[in-house]
Amino acid sequence: MAFQIGDLISAWSYESPLEMKQVRRGDQVETVLTAIRPVPPRASLLFSEAVNHIRAALDNMVWHLVEAEHGPLEGRAALLVAMPITETPEAFERWCKARTKAGLAVFGGDSALATRLHTLQPFADRQQVPSVGATLASVMGIEVETAHPLQLLQAYSNADKHRAVRIAVARTISNHSSSPLLSQDLAHRELRVSEVLARATWGTPVLMETNTAAMVQRPEPWAAWVNPAKELTAMRRYVAQVAVPVLLTGLELPSGLPPEIDLGDSKAAIRERLEAGGYDDADIRLTALVQERFRMAMDRDWAFPDVVDAAGDGSASVPDEPEVPC
Repeated sequence: MAFQIGDLISAWSYESPLEMKQVRRGDQVETVLTAIRPVPPRASLLFSEAVNHIRAALDNMVWHLVEAEHGPLEGRAALLVAMPITETPEAFERWCKARTKAGLAVFGGDSALATRLHTLQPFADRQQVPSVGATLASVMGIEVETAHPLQLLQAYSNADKHRAVRIAVARTISNHSSSPLLSQDLAHRELRVSEVLARATWGTPVLMETNTAAMVQRPEPWAAWVNPAKELTAMRRYVAQVAVPVLLTGLELPSGLPPEIDLGDSKAAIRERLEAGGYDDADIRLTALVQERFRMAMDRDWAFPDVVDAAGDGSASVPDEPEVPC
């Protein structure tokens, strides 16, 4: 699903989702944003579905291990079986005690399952998911926000349960040639219709580039805007390479579960599907696709937004080449 989201958003961005016009006021001209094509709703649906599947994979793994110890579960005990995600040792201990009192001894004392669950808790496991790579953050002039993958997964899951389906928000990087690149704001930012993107003196060409992405904002207590495909990939990778192997064996297994598995009607058994799976995660498979679309976008001719006269009747004498090509 992470690959599907990345492909969908990349195609949407390639088709130039921003519409602009040039507004002339005497010898000055402004490039104004007039419309933003909505992000395809399917991206939000896929993101929500992926979060639910990743969270369910953890709960199902714990359920399997508890049933292996206690047999088929029913009643109140069955409702208490889940993957705990706690922030303090005390909270984890309370969680385990509530289950042992309900007859689930597998969560008590120094049992293998209790020990392994403890090692995965955010207060014990120091693995973090960055909101953006350090190099890109430096170029964009923003801070890297980090979060434990299980805490992120829980926050996204809770947000999805108590609100409407998450809507991906369009955010844009833009730059222009009228001032030095490093003096400009190169961070992704939310744009609004009627916002001025560039200014110039009529007759002096200014080149402007935009790169628009569909991003999601991390739930509280975080605030960073992130690439949804990369965010899902990081959480999936942690569950597949760390959480599930640790629950089963006590050890991490970096190449244990392939991210590419044939789920069609191939007649293959589960083990055969796993053995034939591919190990390139979504972010790796998306790289070539995104690079090719970026190359095609760079090969396009410059576009010249329509020009209107702010002081007149909405029309203007337009030269052969308007002043702010985009």
